Amino acid sequence: MKPPQSETASAVPWKMRPVPCENGWMIHAPAKINLFFEVLGKRSDGFHEIVSLACPVSLYDTLYFESTESPEWTLEIHGESTGIPTDRRNIVIRVLEEFRCETGVRHGGRFVLVKRIPSQAGLGGGSSDAAAALLLVNRVQRRRLDRGALCRIGARVGSDVPLFLLSGGSLSRGRGEQVDPVAGLTGMHFVIVKPEEGLSTAEVYRSCMAVHDGEFRHVEPMLDALRLRNGRKFAQSFFNRLEVPAETLWPQGKKLADAIRQCGCPVAQMSGSGTAVFGLCRSATHARRAAAILSNRIPGRIFVVTTVADA
Repeated sequence: MKPPQSETASAVPWKMRPVPCENGWMIHAPAKINLFFEVLGKRSDGFHEIVSLACPVSLYDTLYFESTESPEWTLEIHGESTGIPTDRRNIVIRVLEEFRCETGVRHGGRFVLVKRIPSQAGLGGGSSDAAAALLLVNRVQRRRLDRGALCRIGARVGSDVPLFLLSGGSLSRGRGEQVDPVAGLTGMHFVIVKPEEGLSTAEVYRSCMAVHDGEFRHVEPMLDALRLRNGRKFAQSFFNRLEVPAETLWPQGKKLADAIRQCGCPVAQMSGSGTAVFGLCRSATHARRAAAILSNRIPGRIFVVTTVADA
């Protein structure tokens, strides 16, 4: 089973649902950006209590699946795959094992992942791939679990997995597993810069509370601005608590955000634990222009994306 050679990162309309393809099934798994991210503290179970407003964007991995008689799950990765394991260290294999524990399925299958979303970026690529794998096996192996059940399975292996099982923007609480849909976040334009450096999410979180200013931000002003369609207040409400600890580990992040603002972006912010930094753009044309300018100034990969929803 080989993926099509001509497929590009953002040429597909997003449908977070399996569709038949040659020799099996396929699904597109989007990246996400965090418009708002606050850390409320560390919990007794070792996780952190968070509040996050996130939305999927038009940068996709693609996952192909072929069911087999063998009980084993196998994973093959193409593209942005340097250093990514294909055994149970990979979140895709772990979530499939959880699915088997939940449903008792006996047959396994072969997965081929075309990786475009960069790792150690804060863009949620691994979690999105895990959500896509759940949707594939649930459909192909005819288990008919609803989204709530799939979210519970996904949350066992990754706090971000449930947000990708919704159909667009999401508000996450708890350690990230408590998710509610948020409408009105589609059609925004961004430029994303992923520098060559990466950061460990665990290391960023370990540094977070030590540099926390103790003043907790609230997501409600952003939600109110979204509901009232107040673009100025919406832009003023962007926030990421993980930026400061990330910058203590990687000081170049601030310079990258400054470079994005110099392209006319009213907001430049790290997504999640980084190191990807996005800029909010006025239009698709503005996003393409900013990308062209940044490509001559900043080393790394640059993406022009739009926020999307599963129509």
